[in-house]
Amino acid sequence: MNRLEIIHLRLASAAPRGLAEDIRRAIAADGKGSTARLYRHATLDGDLSIHLHFGSDEGSRHSDLVTHLARALREYGMVEHTVWLEAGE
Repeated sequence: MNRLEIIHLRLASAAPRGLAEDIRRAIAADGKGSTARLYRHATLDGDLSIHLHFGSDEGSRHSDLVTHLARALREYGMVEHTVWLEAGE
């Protein structure tokens, strides 16, 4: 079953310059073949959503990569980390 992990980050203050690029580099360095996309809220400057898609062999538990990333981002604000499984499988 395919898995999606989402980190929602609500920044406590303005985003540090280069934060999005730092997140992308951290994900790319993992090298596990996940697909990552970063989104910013359409009207709230301080909200970021990081979506990581994993293939069918990953199971339903939180990945180490995303767990570590979520912990690291807590210094910037409030973090919510969720795991979603593709419906119908």
